[in-house]
Amino acid sequence: MPNTYPPKLSPLLMTPEPHYIPGYAGYCPQYKYSVGQCYGKLTSKLLTDPPIPRSGQLLLQPYKDQETSNKTGTEQHGNQHQSHKVSRKGQKLTDLMITGYTGFVPRRKIYFSKTFRETCADAVGDFEREQLKIASKKQEMELINALQTGKIRAQTEQEKKLLTVNYRTPLKAITTNPVPYHSLHSYKVLTSPYIMQNEDPNKHFISGYKGHVPHVQFLLGSSYPTLTNCALIKFDQMVNKSKCLTGNSEGESLPQIMHIYPSEMGMMPLYTGHIPGYKYQFGHTFGNLTEDALGMSTIQKQVLD
Repeated sequence: MPNTYPPKLSPLLMTPEPHYIPGYAGYCPQYKYSVGQCYGKLTSKLLTDPPIPRSGQLLLQPYKDQETSNKTGTEQHGNQHQSHKVSRKGQKLTDLMITGYTGFVPRRKIYFSKTFRETCADAVGDFEREQLKIASKKQEMELINALQTGKIRAQTEQEKKLLTVNYRTPLKAITTNPVPYHSLHSYKVLTSPYIMQNEDPNKHFISGYKGHVPHVQFLLGSSYPTLTNCALIKFDQMVNKSKCLTGNSEGESLPQIMHIYPSEMGMMPLYTGHIPGYKYQFGHTFGNLTEDALGMSTIQKQVLD
């Protein structure tokens, strides 16, 4: 059975050129007096009907000179790209980038006011020209090194000029024991702001610090470094005051915390904190089950029961 499918450019599937695309808001001759067809087919009929007066140049059709220049530019980009593509494998950058490509295209951000494919072609062409310049500079340095070391002889005038450069490769060391360089503004590891003196200008936390800073929640109206500096000074004064009241200037500055789990008795009822092993015990009161919570394991308590 022969194929009955229409060709790819059949007028049944594609509106013949020339025609305006739907959404075009410009002028089309005799359009407001015509009805009964879709926008594409109707404008195609109006633009090809001989009795209807119209302009000889369509607005939405590219110029032939422009098409020729685009083809020439594309061929030039392709030749440059192809000449450099030989030295690299797995090349993803081409002159015909598909619209919607989300990968990185070098230098594309500096090109605009064109389609995606055109901007990519210009960016890739610029990138390839830069790569060719870098490759030529590298070849020139290798040629200078070969001429200066005597591996090859200078034959042309350009090669003779390369022998008169100011520096000869490889560069020679001017001393055997160079003096180490110490910067006057080198980075210094700072201590904790809690330990710094109150007069230290670095006694603060930088903006964006997410840790806890005592007393900073009661301060406002200034920048974060200024607020944390005031809060740390206030906290340091409070700690020094507590040292004077307790009479212990060198020892612990804060009062000693009592044990949470007493060994002689059980926990008070309604205690909502964590008690080791309590959720695996039952059959007794809360006080009996929590007695000496850290001293005996759950199995030892069951054996005593």
